[in-house]
Amino acid sequence: MTFKYDGEFDLPNDPEVRDRKVPNMVLEKLEKNEFELVDFNLTENYDNTQAERYINNPEVHRSVLEIRLDLSIRALKSREAIYDCCVRAMQQGKLRLARAFENENEKKDILQSIIIFDMKTRSNAVSA
Repeated sequence: MTFKYDGEFDLPNDPEVRDRKVPNMVLEKLEKNEFELVDFNLTENYDNTQAERYINNPEVHRSVLEIRLDLSIRALKSREAIYDCCVRAMQQGKLRLARAFENENEKKDILQSIIIFDMKTRSNAVSA
């Protein structure tokens, strides 16, 4: 699932601090519905460059969050159900921070955050 957030969201510079703090920073914004679900992939042919496409979009997206999570058919019944499953997976510690970095967009003269979470284990689909 790909989310965007257009408010201020600066990642810590130190990699250790970033790895420790970013999950809570993201969870806090997800719980407040500050991220917007903009895309989800229903196929097994997932494209690992999905988040970068949103960063390079002509619109300014300050942050792009990608959550790689297997969902049950029941969880796919609505955008709200998908969003809730992602929040619940983060709250329950089922996701790990795979990558978090700043993209310097020289055309727009801003730093953009790309944050990617992946499942800790891929054995069970999450349901609503």
